[in-house]
This record gives sequence, structure tokens and C-alpha cells, in this order.
Amino acid sequence: MKKFIIFIAAVAMVGAFVATAMADVDLYGSARFRTYYWDVDPGGSSKTDQDLEWQMGHLSRFGANFKSDKITGKVEIDARVGGAYKEIDDIGFRIPGTSSFENSNGASGIGNIRLRLLWGEYDFGTWKFMIGQNYPLYDAPVSGINFFSGGLQKFGGIGYDVARTSQMRFTIGDLRIAFLPTDTATAADPDVDGDVDVKFPKVEVRYGFKFDMGKVDLIAGYQTFDFKGDVDGDSIDDNIDSWVLAARGELNFGPAYLGLGLTYRQNGTPYGAWTVSSMESPCIESGSFQDATAFGIVGALGYKINDMFTLEASYAKLTSEQDTTLTNEDDAQAYGLMAKITVAPGFYIIPEIIFQDNEDKVVDGSKSDQGDATYFGVFWRIDFK
Repeated sequence: MKKFIIFIAAVAMVGAFVATAMADVDLYGSARFRTYYWDVDPGGSSKTDQDLEWQMGHLSRFGANFKSDKITGKVEIDARVGGAYKEIDDIGFRIPGTSSFENSNGASGIGNIRLRLLWGEYDFGTWKFMIGQNYPLYDAPVSGINFFSGGLQKFGGIGYDVARTSQMRFTIGDLRIAFLPTDTATAADPDVDGDVDVKFPKVEVRYGFKFDMGKVDLIAGYQTFDFKGDVDGDSIDDNIDSWVLAARGELNFGPAYLGLGLTYRQNGTPYGAWTVSSMESPCIESGSFQDATAFGIVGALGYKINDMFTLEASYAKLTSEQDTTLTNEDDAQAYGLMAKITVAPGFYIIPEIIFQDNEDKVVDGSKSDQGDATYFGVFWRIDFK
């Protein structure tokens, strides 16, 4: 057994030397830690909840960049799965799990490894072609808040519930076009029994341009799939069309900077958009799917005091509704304040405080209070390469 292990190690070492000779390989990593406390009021008659989070950060990762002649590649993994926290979809709060662990949340409670990125790109000169798992084009963070592992995106920003996915991508100058898997999550609901037919991949387009004081990104995406079956007892033969429009801008004014993201979307949940709203899925009325629409905004204003201290304030607002006879609406907003302290190159301490207001939810014209929450604590980060 020992000889076999030595043989495998020798092969791995030879492979590493050969790969290094053929390509430039840049290894990197980032260890991150979360120390937060929160006070959650779910609204109505529910009891408030106060709790402490003390664990490795969701965004910790280790990866490598590859470059060889016309080929560029990237692979990145992280510690994931098994954390002691779960998401309550209708409310959007992160609270301690009591009966089961959610694989989509938490970080490294068990210590498993997850693939984040794995892609390769060939440069033809006037254009590039990429295949693999990478960030979708409909992903453009604005806020720097770390608590939600993506700024304030789910309160109105431009982002995905699952941040990285398979895709084919073409890059022509400042224009990118990607073809991604169609998300049919809505049709997979337990109350849905039917057949889903996907005939086209999801398509996203992004055009970005830079100027002296900043940059702007314009984004659009579309997907469609057919559904035939039963939903809550109703017989349905219809299709679900989802589309997104978004814009993000960044401006720099010396030590100050301003970021702004806007998004308008139809049927954002089946598209895969990251949201706290329960009203971004189409619903059934008069024997067919009725669309849901949403508008979101995220803004961030920061100031670099010196090489050690940077302050940032951010705000996000989401409004959503379903196109039904009776009113169905779900809105939310959040405020964030953070200070990024650079202790040394690659070592950051980031105190944060966030106030989350889920506002009122209206279902069939009936209004209910969804409460609010306050989160504060410190995000720790050490980058190495």
C-alpha cells in the first residue's frame, strides 16, 4: 500500500512539473471567518430570535489560474455543506436550524469540498470562446456587505441564487454572449405534477464599457420552457417565459466611489434570480400561468480614508407583484454599513451592521407583517498566494 501511495505521489509531482513547464500556473487562496450576532423579529405573533454565528466564511476558497499561449483556464474550490443554518424562504431570514441542515447554506460544518469554478477559454484573436462553470453574466454586485455572501443582492440587486453555473460563452471585444442551462425549478415544486419540455438554452448578453471615472454594464437575459400537467388540481398546458434587464454603474471621485445597480425582471424565481420575495414566481389563475414582475435597486457609497480604512454605506430595495385579480405583493429593503480595515497586505478585518426590513406582504388582498432584523459583527479575511 505504501509503495502504491508513493507511486501516486510521484506521478502527481511529475504531472505538476510538466504542467508548470507548459503553462503559467498561479495558485491563490482566501481564508474567511464569520463572527456575527443577530436579533430577528419575524413579525406577527412569532417570537424574536437572538443568536451568534461563529464559523468559517462561505466565501473561503482555494484555486489556480492557468495561462498557456492562447488558452486561459481557472479552477476554484471551497469548503461547503453542513453548516448549522438554514433559510426560511418566505421570510428571508437566516436563523439557526433545529431539525435539519440545509446543504445550500452554511459553510464547512462537516468540511466537504465544493467546486466553484472550472472553465477554459480559447483566444482566437478577434474573439474568445469559453466552456465550463463560471459566473453567469446576470451577476453584478454593488454592495460590499459580506454577511449575505453577496452584498445586498437578494434585496434588489443583480445576481443568481446559485452564483456559478455551466455555460458556453463568446466574447467579442466588450460584448459577451452566454448560453446556460434553463432553470425549471418552479415546475419541480411538490405541488406540481407534469411534464417540462426545454427546447432552448437560457441566453444572456452583457456589454460593458469603461471611461475615465468608472464603468457601466448593460445586461439582458431570457429563458423559456413548456409545462403540461397539474398544479394544485388545475390542468395546465402553458409556457413560462422569464427575462431580465439590468444595468450597473461605478463612478470614482478620488477617494470616494459610488455604485448603482438596477434590475427589472419577469418571473425572476424560475429564471434563478437571487431574491427574498415570494412573489417572483408565476401563479395559476384562469387555467394558465400569470406572470410575476419585480424591480430592484442597490446603491453603495464608499470613501477611502487612507490605505488602512475604507467606509461604505449601502441600500437596497425590492418591489414585486403577481399579475392576479387580487393583489399579491411582496417588498423588502435593507441598509448596510461596513468598514474595511487593511491590517496588512492580504489581511482584512471588516466590521458590519445591517438592518433588514421585510415590510408587509399582501396575499389575495390580505396584508401581513413580516418583521425585521438587525445583524452586526465582523467578517475576517486573509488572502494568500
